[in-house]
Amino acid sequence: MYKELREITAQLTGEGGPFEIAQVAIDGVSLRTYKNAPADMRQVWLGTAGHGDADYLVYEEERLTYAESHQLVAAAARNLVDRFGVKPGDRIAVAMRNYPEWVLSYWAAISVGASGVGMNAWWVTDEMAYGLEDSAPKILICDQDRLKTFMPVRDQFPDMKIVGVRLAEPVEGVVDYAELRAQGGDMPDVVVDPDDDACIFYTSGTTGRPKGAQLTHRGCVLNIMNVVFMNLAASTALAKANGTEPIDPANAPVTVTLVTTPLFHVTANNCVVQPATLTGGKIIHMYKWDAGEALKLIEREKITGISGVPVMSREIIAHPDCDKYDTSSLTALGGGGAQLQPDLVG
Repeated sequence: MYKELREITAQLTGEGGPFEIAQVAIDGVSLRTYKNAPADMRQVWLGTAGHGDADYLVYEEERLTYAESHQLVAAAARNLVDRFGVKPGDRIAVAMRNYPEWVLSYWAAISVGASGVGMNAWWVTDEMAYGLEDSAPKILICDQDRLKTFMPVRDQFPDMKIVGVRLAEPVEGVVDYAELRAQGGDMPDVVVDPDDDACIFYTSGTTGRPKGAQLTHRGCVLNIMNVVFMNLAASTALAKANGTEPIDPANAPVTVTLVTTPLFHVTANNCVVQPATLTGGKIIHMYKWDAGEALKLIEREKITGISGVPVMSREIIAHPDCDKYDTSSLTALGGGGAQLQPDLVG
C-alpha cells in the first residue's frame, strides 16, 4: 500500500491537485503551505454556510443545523463586537463542559479576530484564577458549574465581562448567553491576520503551572487541511491497493463523529470538530463519557467514527450490551493520548 500512498500523495499535492503544495514567506522564512487553503479560521467557518440544513451539533435531545448554527454564531459575534467592544487580538475564555455553546462561542470569537482560550473545565478556583490571569481575556463565557468555581475570585477581575451559559437563574453582573442568541445580528466584517493567535489551550501542568500554548489561524487551518488530506489519501490508496473503486469525495457519506474528550483540548477541538465542520459532518456531544450511552448514540445517530483515549474503544467493545445495539455504521475507532494496545489494532 506504500506505493499506492506515494502515488496518491503526489496526485493530491501536485500542480492542479486539491492539496497542491506552495511556498509562502512568513517573517522572512519560506514555509510550505496548501495553495488552496482558506486564509484564516474565519474563512473556514464562513465557508461551511453551504451545508445549510444538514445537522451540525447534537446534544441529548437538542439538534442544530449548520444554518441555525451560523445564525447563532453571527449573533454572538455581533454582540462581542458591538456590546463588549471586542477587537482583533483580544482574548475570550470559554469554560464549560461539552455543550453546543462551547463550539458556537469558539467560532464567534475567532471569527472576529479574537483568540479563543480553552479553560480546563476541571480546574478548581485557584487554577482557574491562574489561567485567567495568564491569558487576560476580555470576556469569560462559562456554564453554571464553572461560574460557581469562578465566583470566589470574581473581584480579582473587575474589568472582565462574564457571560453565563445554561444558567439556572439570573446572576447579577452576568450576561445570559440566551440573551445574545435572542438579539440576533449579522456577522461583523472583520479582517483577520492569518498569523494572529486563533486559540490558546493549556497544557496539563504536571510539572508546574500549565502553559498556554498558542496556535495561529494559519496553523489551525493547515492542521484541518492535514487531517482531511490524511483521511482522503489513506482511503484512496487503500481502495487502489485492494482493486476497488475509491469513494468520490464529492459524494462521500457524511461523517458522524462522537466527541468523547474535552473541547478545551486540541484533540476534540482542532482535530475532531474542526475537520468535521469543514466537511459538513454531524458532531455529537455527550454530557460525560459513558460507554453504554455511547452505544445508544452510535445506533441512534449512525455514528461513523469515535476518537478518544484507547480505553474508550475497549469500553465500547467490551461493554456487556454491545451486541444489543446496531454498531454497523462505525468505520473507525481510534485515538491517542496513551499506548494503543496491540489487540485493539485491526
